[in-house]
Formats: sequence, structure tokens, C-alpha cells
Amino acid sequence: MSYLVIKTLHVVAMVVWLSGMIFVPLTLSRMAAGGGVDAKQVAHLRAGFAMLVTPAMLAVWGLGLYLAYDVGLFGDAWLHAKLTLVVAMSGLHGVLSGQLRQMSGARLAKPAPLVLKLHWLVGLLLVGIVGLVIVKPF
Repeated sequence: MSYLVIKTLHVVAMVVWLSGMIFVPLTLSRMAAGGGVDAKQVAHLRAGFAMLVTPAMLAVWGLGLYLAYDVGLFGDAWLHAKLTLVVAMSGLHGVLSGQLRQMSGARLAKPAPLVLKLHWLVGLLLVGIVGLVIVKPF
């Protein structure tokens, strides 16, 4: 496939991944503020997260690494900084996935305070990642 097609798929997968990473914490915050978190609703969130958001994250990683290899960017410092932020984003994905698993199994009554603010962390990481890609400061 051409570089532009793969780059397009990478960006689309990134949008899907980060949309889920913002939507789920906001939904959990709304549930918690509304009087409680229903395990059945969380199970639906978890299923959507597993079927859409996690595959999007894997696509971002696969396509992004392919692009970096294909173009020969692994020596660029900005890419190493970007990958560090993407690893952090992937860690937050794991935290959110674990919280959804515990809450849907009724082992956890409410999400951790970090999860309720996760959308802010995702937004900050997103600004850093996109900024590094566009500006390539080093």
C-alpha cells in the first residue's frame, strides 16, 4: 500500500482510539455524579471498549511502527519522544481497561479518581503527540 493510505489509516485509528479514551472516562464521571455506577452499563462500555478501542490502539501501534520503519525515522529524536508519550497513553488504556473489567464484574463499586480525570491526561498527551509530529522540534 502507499505511504499516504497507511498514514490515513494510522490517523483514523488514532482518532477512534482516543475518542474512546475520552468518551469512557467522561461517561463514568457522569454515572458517578448521577448517583452510582451500574455494573450492567459498565459491562456494555467494556464490550465496546474491547471491540473498538483496543483494536484501534493495536492498529495505531502497528501502522505507526510500519510507517516509521518504512520512512526510516527511528533515528529521529522527536519520534522517540512521541513513542514515549504513546507508551504512556497505552498505559492509561490499560488502566482504563482494568477499571472497566473490575467494575463490570461488580468487584469495584466506583472508578478510581484517576479514571474520572483520565480524559484530561489523554488530552494533554494528545497535544504533546500531535505537536511533536507536526513541529518535529528536534
